[in-house]
Amino acid sequence: MTDNIYKKIALKLHNYSKILIFPHVNMDGDCLGSSAALCHVLRGFGKEAYVLADDVTPHNLDFLESGVVTRDYDVFDEYDLAVLVDCGSRSRIGERASVFDRARERAVIDHHGVMENDAEFNFGIIESSSAATAELVYLIASEMGAEFTLPIAECIFAAINTDTGSFQHSNTTARTHKIASEIYGIPGFDGNRIVQLIYNRKSLGAIQLEGRIVSEMEVCCGGKVVLSAVTQAHLAETGTLMNESDGIIQKLMSIDGVEIGCILKEIDDKTARVSLRAKSYANVARVAQKYGGGGHMRAAGLTFEGTIGEAKAEIAKALEAELVRSNDEK
Repeated sequence: MTDNIYKKIALKLHNYSKILIFPHVNMDGDCLGSSAALCHVLRGFGKEAYVLADDVTPHNLDFLESGVVTRDYDVFDEYDLAVLVDCGSRSRIGERASVFDRARERAVIDHHGVMENDAEFNFGIIESSSAATAELVYLIASEMGAEFTLPIAECIFAAINTDTGSFQHSNTTARTHKIASEIYGIPGFDGNRIVQLIYNRKSLGAIQLEGRIVSEMEVCCGGKVVLSAVTQAHLAETGTLMNESDGIIQKLMSIDGVEIGCILKEIDDKTARVSLRAKSYANVARVAQKYGGGGHMRAAGLTFEGTIGEAKAEIAKALEAELVRSNDEK
């Protein structure tokens, strides 16, 4: 069935001339990399295509913009197709939803199993077994007969690398490695260059921020759960932006014996954004769904209405309950 759907989507994409691609808010590597790769693929067939963003691209991912990102809501007055990438809900694209609504038809390409059913799609795929949305973009592009240029290769590889934690996460499959190996065969591709761009360009402030977050972490549930918070005060003290805290959760997850990691980000005094990760058996998506969020069993997120202190206390209890439930299900 899956092979069929890639081909069906590929055939449909050939029918559109003007296409806008919508990554979710707070773009991560898979989201931006998949969106940019799809845009390059479509431009390769002579289509007018752009990735419409409205937030600041994290410094370590800026190379993924690769000449395809716009923040001009009026880049098209009217256009044929809007594509949600790496998200399945209209609510995940913020103020750009009004531009999304202007499209003649709508599609989705995503690997998250949770959606809010707040948009109707003419076609698309949501494949939760895929390690990254970039895998789906690669397979669809292959069915389209795309020429895999260097920019496409770099975007796909960066997207897969970041969403699998450099191929460490449990979502990594044989197909993931197969796609990565095929990318290495594209002329001019240098995987080490991409890895250096993603992981080794942190500012001094970002390193200082990481130190504060790690030093203030709290461990509970017999060492199985670790939490820490990024506050606005931390950002002011280190001269950093919130997106520079991305990746710190992996430091927490590297602690021996930890099953669940949680980073809470203070957006303002009434809102916190929460990132959850599980190592091997806990289902953090269930916790996220309880608060209107979503994601995968091993990686999920949510927005909490309340102070950072309230968020930490309540989420800690929810994670403890999930740990017990997941243990019982083993």
